Amino acid sequence: MTSAADVKTLKRLLLCMEGARAFAMLDGAAQPDLFAILARYQPERYCLLRGALAPDLAAVAPYLVALEPEAPFTDWVMSLWGLSSAVLGVSHRDLHWLNRHFRSLILIEHADREAYFRYYDPVVLRNYLPICTEVELRAFFGEVEFFIVEDEEPGIALIFGFDGEVLHKHMVALGEGVQLGTLHGLAERNRLRPQGEAGKLNIRPEQLQQLGMSIYLERMRRYLNEVFPESRMVTRTKLERMIMELTERAAGYKLVLENHIAAFLAAAWILGMNFDEVYPAAREVLLDYEMDCGRKADWLWDFIDATAASLGTGDGGRDL
Repeated sequence: MTSAADVKTLKRLLLCMEGARAFAMLDGAAQPDLFAILARYQPERYCLLRGALAPDLAAVAPYLVALEPEAPFTDWVMSLWGLSSAVLGVSHRDLHWLNRHFRSLILIEHADREAYFRYYDPVVLRNYLPICTEVELRAFFGEVEFFIVEDEEPGIALIFGFDGEVLHKHMVALGEGVQLGTLHGLAERNRLRPQGEAGKLNIRPEQLQQLGMSIYLERMRRYLNEVFPESRMVTRTKLERMIMELTERAAGYKLVLENHIAAFLAAAWILGMNFDEVYPAAREVLLDYEMDCGRKADWLWDFIDATAASLGTGDGGRDL
């Protein structure tokens, strides 16, 4: 839950530039009551999908909304922090201009076909921006001064700005004092940058693969951190190497879905990295390629629970 101190810090970040517009992009698919909330508060808003939408699609569509300093709606948007539901931003452009800009980015070209790009998901955006080229960043930022998204740790706000050559990323601990001078300097450099051309983004194959892997690793890190708190003591680099190694080994046993891989990760964490060699029963089942992968994962969960109980190591952590 977002604390009053966190809300105060977020508002200071959003409202730190005189004459600038604070906005949010909200994901209706992540917030089932979004459509009703918009109808209740009536903020200035645009749907980022073009045309007349059927009611069921309108209810899960992304929306661009204006954030006013003292509006109750702004406080509601702040309450979404940590729920992967909102991307915040600041621009000197009005909401109409921002709507045209972001609408131009929502359809991308990939593998000779169009696809929707969920850049309004903070998990996607914080992994996408660092792997963009200068040209791609210029096209994506347009005249946005900076974006604010939650980190994997919701107590941290990530601020992304682009000066025309380099992507700048700042980390701010919510609830603490905010050094606004850095943001003012970034905004001044931003105004000197050349503007990118509007149009569809073209996601490069290697970029899409890297983005997918970054998001996957983030989800798996979060899973391990939540289920096994001691994993937070492991450096991110080392934890990612472990996840990658175990993911490749799980694939060798035909375990490729995330909830199946989660069972393999949990077994390795509780029973040891080489559990599939140390425990003959586990190896026999994992090597049974006639067994359905879902059944294999279920068996593995049961094996973890039984073996962990006998070892006195506790819960296997099934929830991904």
